[in-house]
Amino acid sequence: MASQTEQVSRLFTVAEYHAMGKAGIFGPDERVELVRGVVVPMSPKSLAHTLATQQIFLFFHIALSGRAGVYVEPGLPLETLDSEPEPDVLVCSSPDLTTLGSAQSSPLLTIEVSSSSLRYDLRDKAKLYAEAGVPEYWVVNLVERALIVLRGPVDGAYASRTVHVEGTRVSTLSWPDVEVDVSALLPDPSVAI
Repeated sequence: MASQTEQVSRLFTVAEYHAMGKAGIFGPDERVELVRGVVVPMSPKSLAHTLATQQIFLFFHIALSGRAGVYVEPGLPLETLDSEPEPDVLVCSSPDLTTLGSAQSSPLLTIEVSSSSLRYDLRDKAKLYAEAGVPEYWVVNLVERALIVLRGPVDGAYASRTVHVEGTRVSTLSWPDVEVDVSALLPDPSVAI
């Protein structure tokens, strides 16, 4: 028998995670996601995080209208990895928003807005997205006001990592004609992180 000081852990599948949500195990304002079978609490969002997420969504929603599906904080079911992360912005191959999570719409770009979770986003989330085969992963670093672009998933890691500062422009792999100024992804510098 386990002592009271020993921790007993159990990993969950995506289906079990959904069942817990339907059963009301998580509070209505509780922010969690499933990563490798573990229910992980998410950091509270600052105003800067919320503004950056909205700016990113609006940019891609307009730039890729009719060409891709763009979502804010969707659950991205990755059943084979017992995970359902919630990237801040997700861009998928199909403009039909009802196809999220189905074979008809592949995730092509995941974007996380990061300040206190930067290490987690660059290590754990990057590995998860690379293992899932997401071709491109962007991390908007609010602290250093930069964009970190990871591309080319190979054996559970991204082969390429570049850093872009304000005033530089970056295009996406899947839509090379869509170019964004890094400054457009960041909130006004006067907004507290």
